[in-house]
Amino acid sequence: MSGGAVRWPLVVLAVVAVVGLAVADRGEDQSPASAVLAGLGVTSAAPGPEAEGGVWYCGEGTSRPGEFADHSVIVANPSAVAVTAAVSVFPATPAGSVSASAAPREVTLAVPARSEASLRLAEVVESQYTAALVEVDSGQAVVEQRVQGPTGMDVMACATRSSAVWHFAAGSTRRDARLGFTLFNPFPDRAVVQFTFSTDAGVRKPQSLRGVLVPARSLVVVNATNVVPRFSSVSTTIESQAGRIVAGRLQLFDGTEGLEGLTAGPGIPEPQTQWVFPGGPTDSGMVEHIVLYNPSQQVASAFVGIRLDTSGSGGAPAPFEVSVPPRQQIALVLGDIGAYPLPPEPFAYSVAGSLPDGVGIWTALQVYNGVPIVAERVAAAPATSAPAGVATAAGSPVTAVRHLIAGSRAGGAEVVLAVVNPSPDSIALVTVSKIADGQAAPVAQLDPLEVAPHSRVVVPVDRLADGDSYALLVEASQPVAVGRSLLAREGTGSASSAATPFDPIALDPSAF
Repeated sequence: MSGGAVRWPLVVLAVVAVVGLAVADRGEDQSPASAVLAGLGVTSAAPGPEAEGGVWYCGEGTSRPGEFADHSVIVANPSAVAVTAAVSVFPATPAGSVSASAAPREVTLAVPARSEASLRLAEVVESQYTAALVEVDSGQAVVEQRVQGPTGMDVMACATRSSAVWHFAAGSTRRDARLGFTLFNPFPDRAVVQFTFSTDAGVRKPQSLRGVLVPARSLVVVNATNVVPRFSSVSTTIESQAGRIVAGRLQLFDGTEGLEGLTAGPGIPEPQTQWVFPGGPTDSGMVEHIVLYNPSQQVASAFVGIRLDTSGSGGAPAPFEVSVPPRQQIALVLGDIGAYPLPPEPFAYSVAGSLPDGVGIWTALQVYNGVPIVAERVAAAPATSAPAGVATAAGSPVTAVRHLIAGSRAGGAEVVLAVVNPSPDSIALVTVSKIADGQAAPVAQLDPLEVAPHSRVVVPVDRLADGDSYALLVEASQPVAVGRSLLAREGTGSASSAATPFDPIALDPSAF
């Protein structure tokens, strides 16, 4: 535990319990960002400087010795004043229970000005799985969660909203895989949810998952590997029949089939008709594909544009059309992933042959027939690589002029930012600042970056900034999309996620 986390005196606990329950007793998500995000397809956004505080839901991790995804939360504070985070840690409740197995335990986390602080949840609660409700008294702070285990690591923003529906495009339950879903209900009313899986062999609605009870103020975990086993590719929709939850995914590959890695994070609440993927570095040894999932009953038709970082590479391939059948997923293979499980033909499309070697790419997708879809990018390297790993990240349906990233070093990993300017006609000026030890300073050697229209810039932050732990603030002259990639310097571990935006806005339909 770092950054000043302490057990609360009983008097303070009573006050915080009253405040927390006052929020929870409204029976619905009352986080400041929730209303803003409704309909945008965004799971996480910072409330902003005008908000008095923020509520964050961190549901994907383990907190017991010997488990595979040791769970921590990280609070980044870019403001000039100290902030306080009230953290309630929830142990897992066994599936089928009618009430929570135990009450959450509360601690406070003090976060100095222009600094970050972290809390390892196993120091508060020992449980196979844990979730954290983090209430911060500042709208400028951002909360992320980190999971770490023998097969890898992942870092991603915690959710800032609940939803009645959650979607996950990527997933696998093949022999070497472990796929679990976290159902976090921090509210005073119970929730009941049902699962729908789109698999290699069609749609599955297991009887045992048609009415999963999630008691009030509890965390329930469903192991999908036991229910829909041995499918190479699985997309998932979780729908509430009563109440609202925050749903997340934990995916592990154990190395026995040539792939080793760990990926985690909350789902996507609403399908969208536009997605952009800033992508990552070109020299990492990671290769990628994009999974498109259509949870509706109609065919979705979309144009996919792949853009190159350098114009002297023979030109980008022409945009191409794809169709995603109802309740089905397809994969756009952008590199030879080898051991990564893909949907069977004809639902895997390779475009790797049209891309030049060694040139970075980013991707934009636009559905033109109005049927929204869910889109995730998967980057992977085989277990024999250094580093090995798997990283899964949702595409971004929004842009913003200000983004914040916490926990950027993540145990000495290489840190790379990718900034995409979706504007067709104006240059974006971008500044990247390091937030640490009470200071906010532009990353060394970086004057304001010029990002040309319909282009991106890749920033190898760890090569330009010193320090063991820092947050990153990205500020632009106009809305941009920002992605973050982490690569372990040795062994196994990779992560990929969008930066957390302030005041997000939907992608302009004319942008691509």
